[in-house]
Amino acid sequence: MPLYVYECPECEIELEELRPAWRADDPVECPVCHGLCLRVVSTFHARRAPEPIYATPAHVARVMHGRDCSCCRPRRRA
Repeated sequence: MPLYVYECPECEIELEELRPAWRADDPVECPVCHGLCLRVVSTFHARRAPEPIYATPAHVARVMHGRDCSCCRPRRRA
């Protein structure tokens, strides 16, 4: 069942109601003043996951040990 948002014009409070879609536009009774709350357009924000960082072994070594680390420095051929 979808969640709908209703607002009371007298009390200026918002209510959320789980209702079937065919009853979405029916008014809801305000629990404070017992007037009628009307449906309002609700907004939501879908958060995207951050892009993954693919680290290479060289990148990990640089981050962990620093640029001039003796164990991470490329070795010369003999």
